[in-house]
Amino acid sequence: MILPARELMPLIHAALKRGQHVRMTVNGSSMMPFLHDSDTVELKPARQLRLGDMVLVQSEERYVLHRIISINGASFFIRGDAQSWSEGPFTKENVLGRVTTAWRKDCKRIFERGFWRLAGLLWLHTNPLGFYLYRGTLTLRRFQRGAYRRFQRIWKQNL
Repeated sequence: MILPARELMPLIHAALKRGQHVRMTVNGSSMMPFLHDSDTVELKPARQLRLGDMVLVQSEERYVLHRIISINGASFFIRGDAQSWSEGPFTKENVLGRVTTAWRKDCKRIFERGFWRLAGLLWLHTNPLGFYLYRGTLTLRRFQRGAYRRFQRIWKQNL
C-alpha cells in the first residue's frame, strides 16, 4: 500500500520522536547516485547533525530527503546529490530523521560511517564537478549499451 506523504510523514515523525527507527522507500532522482528511486532507507532520530548527513526535512508542506551541505550555527542548508542548487536555511526543528542505511535490491549501504560516509563527503566537496561527472557517466553508459546492442545485431547477422 502506498500512502501519500501528508498521511505517512506524521506517523514517521511520531515514531522517530519516540526513538524508533523507521524504514521507508524513497522516490525521485534528486539523490542519485547515492539513492535511486525505489531504494529503501532507514531513518534514525537526528540527535546530532553533521556535514554530509542525509536528512529528511519538512519544508513548509513538503518533505525532502537531501544532504546537509553547510552548517551555520543553529541553521543549515541542504542539497540533492544530483542537483546544483541548495535549499534552506533550516533548523533542527525541521528535521524528521537522519538516513543511516540504504538498501538497493539486496545490497546494504551504511551511510553513517565507513566507505559510504567518506564517499558522501567527497561528493559534497566536489560539487559541481561530481554532478557533471555523474551526468557524463550516464551518457557514456547509454552510448555503451547502444554500441553493444549494435554489435550483437551485426554478430547475429554474420552467423
